[in-house]
Amino acid sequence: MMLAECFGSLIEPKISEHGGHLIRSSGDGLLVEFDSTLDAVRCGIEIQRELSTRNAAVDIERRFQMRIGVNAGDVIVDERDIYGNSVNIAARLETLAEPGELFVTNTVRDQLLGHPDLAFEDRGWHRLKNIEPQIQVFRVTRAQEQKTLSPLRRVRLAVRRCLALFPTPRPIVVVSALALAAIIGALPVWRGKNPNSAQASIMVLPFRSMSNDPEEGYFADAVTDDLTTDLSRMSDTVVIARATAFTYKGKVVDPRQIGQDCDVRYLLEGSIRKIGTKVQANTHLVDARSAVAIWADQFDSDVTDLFELQEAVTGRIASSLGIQLVKAESRRRERSSDPNAVDMRLRAMAILIDSITPQHNLAARKYLQESVRLSPLSAIAWSQLADVLMRDYLNRWNDAEKDATARKDLLRQAEDALQKAFTLDPTIALSHMDDGFIRRAKGDHQGALDAFDRALELDPNLALAYAQKANQLVLTGHPKEAPPLALKAIRLSPLDPSRNVFSWVLGRAYFAMRNYDDAIVWLRKSVAERPTVWFSRAHLVSAFALTGNAADAAGALKDFDNALPGYTLARIQDIYLQEIPNKDPAFQKTLQELYKGLQQAGMK
Repeated sequence: MMLAECFGSLIEPKISEHGGHLIRSSGDGLLVEFDSTLDAVRCGIEIQRELSTRNAAVDIERRFQMRIGVNAGDVIVDERDIYGNSVNIAARLETLAEPGELFVTNTVRDQLLGHPDLAFEDRGWHRLKNIEPQIQVFRVTRAQEQKTLSPLRRVRLAVRRCLALFPTPRPIVVVSALALAAIIGALPVWRGKNPNSAQASIMVLPFRSMSNDPEEGYFADAVTDDLTTDLSRMSDTVVIARATAFTYKGKVVDPRQIGQDCDVRYLLEGSIRKIGTKVQANTHLVDARSAVAIWADQFDSDVTDLFELQEAVTGRIASSLGIQLVKAESRRRERSSDPNAVDMRLRAMAILIDSITPQHNLAARKYLQESVRLSPLSAIAWSQLADVLMRDYLNRWNDAEKDATARKDLLRQAEDALQKAFTLDPTIALSHMDDGFIRRAKGDHQGALDAFDRALELDPNLALAYAQKANQLVLTGHPKEAPPLALKAIRLSPLDPSRNVFSWVLGRAYFAMRNYDDAIVWLRKSVAERPTVWFSRAHLVSAFALTGNAADAAGALKDFDNALPGYTLARIQDIYLQEIPNKDPAFQKTLQELYKGLQQAGMK
């Protein structure tokens, strides 16, 4: 059952039936307008009920769940969209719900209180990101559903919240002028029987506040809450709901006991010390089966804006933890006598995390090809296959070294893999980043910039997407806008396997601004971090020459020839003309400066 099927046969008819007006949709979510708060709530309840019925009749791996939030308030209307704080509250509200649930604010509850068909379960007061003051939240069900639940059934439902829930991307909001409904993220529901094939599961335990001021405890809670949401974007990773995690707040519990109680493999625990705008966060990733810490790190931030500070802390932890979970899961599965599609994909990821080289890229590609053969319905595997194919294409590695025909075939394979990924699940951030690579290769530079923006909307912690957006700004003639984005990528993931890309983009941006001294600093870093990339070496040679440093230019050119023989001025000009077409006048001037510097350095 695909999201498109649900939309055409269920969601759209229900919206129409209840007088809703679809404002926009973006693959993983909808923006809808209702004139009645009751209609919005009824629409949400009926969609959830029908979806639950449909899920019972299909295979587990093709089931989808949704989360819905409803708020009421004024909105700002223009020709194509609606905006306002009420919309933002609906967006934040949805993230509190678990898959299959509908949440509303106290404003909605007050309007509908006493309605004979509705029951409201108080879920407490919550501080929503960028929203003041706190909002009281209620879960809504049909009244008869609450009445018919036996005490045993209620206990079972409470226990189920402690089991593996399913990650849902941050929402695109479905709202109304009077009642604002957020309906988001249809995701496949799957649990493996084999412990080696099951999804990795993690719980973010409430971070401890180490500040002297007891009132600073809210900041530690906010970091915990944001981390739970951010980690939910990781593929094949189940993140236990925040409601369950907070039941352990302030308690000393053996990690092994939590692992047994909640059927969770990893625990993330930590502490926050906040003094003014300075924050120090200490984190530990613990194996819940053995209570052994398998990773620890410390993060220091100093940001003046409170919300920026919160995002800096959670973003850095989420980016680093994503890499560590891949390593841990890969090690755990290495001894599997019957490797499956997830094993193949994790092995590919672990190879690339270790280091990105032509040989590692080729090995990862083979693992991913085997992964999609074993599981052709895995959107993330298809997306990652498109990613390694495009890495070979852009870097002229492996097949791409041969000839133009081989490179065109690589691009075609990448497009085919990406199309399969989009068909299966259009909400994967990596897919949109790969879409940007492909559009760039075809000369659609504005389309590429839009694709990188979509990737960041889906995953604001995807460091490489910030760097690639920065790179695209250089290609579209806006190099001055690029450095802050590339520096944010470095802050988010300072030990990223693609760190050389961050350095390269900064070097290229400064080169385009004709700030060759700063360009040399970052281009040197990029070359040192990954010596097998031709374009960072070419720009370094040219930057040395353009600053009048003939000796360093000659030395860098010699190193270039030794490391990557066969690159001539004509060949580089042909690459930019044929494989990275770009008619932007500002970028063409940058290219001419590149060629000028290469000629001055002595490149033939």
